[in-house]
Amino acid sequence: MKTGRVDLVTVPFVLTCLAVVLAPGPSLAVILDQALRVGRSAGLATIAGNTTGLVFWAGASVLGLTALIRTSEVAFVVLKVVGAAYLCWLGIQSLRRSRRAPAAEPGTGAPARGLFSAYRAGFLANVSNPKAAALYLALLPQFIPASGDVLTGTAVLAGVQMLISASWYAVVVLAVAAVRRVLDQPRVRALLDQLSGLVLVAMGLRLVTLSRAAA
Repeated sequence: MKTGRVDLVTVPFVLTCLAVVLAPGPSLAVILDQALRVGRSAGLATIAGNTTGLVFWAGASVLGLTALIRTSEVAFVVLKVVGAAYLCWLGIQSLRRSRRAPAAEPGTGAPARGLFSAYRAGFLANVSNPKAAALYLALLPQFIPASGDVLTGTAVLAGVQMLISASWYAVVVLAVAAVRRVLDQPRVRALLDQLSGLVLVAMGLRLVTLSRAAA
């Protein structure tokens, strides 16, 4: 069996990556929250943070850290509790915003501090998600031949997965930006904050009940 870089990226691998990224999860919820509340730039910054989180998990996979999370009950519980707490905190913040009078915000831009906050939100949502760890432990190794180089194989497959992930989320952010003027009305914004808050809290509660078998 050939182990070249091109041979690693098979149709089944691409389809699997698409299925994973299209499934709603914490990353999508946080990206949508930032794109709806702040704008396109913040949404794209959140995608960058999420992708950095994937880089972290790819490196952890090579070092064997994701295997520790997969096999250690303590590590898994700590990670999912931290992730759940962070999502619930974001959700509560969104719910609190929905009760306040909306302040004027720029249409599609955001100050540098706001972009960093969005980037950080995307990064933290990803690195505190045990499903992201399981993705790089359970998914990538299946597509690396036994005789292949693990480091090269992980780098190639992770790069493709990150490209698919970032591309899909960018489409979502651009779609939100296209209709944001309609969504920017005070009553609509308050409703969206409420909906976003409830979704984030629900995902946080769902994450804390996640079992290792489901990850």
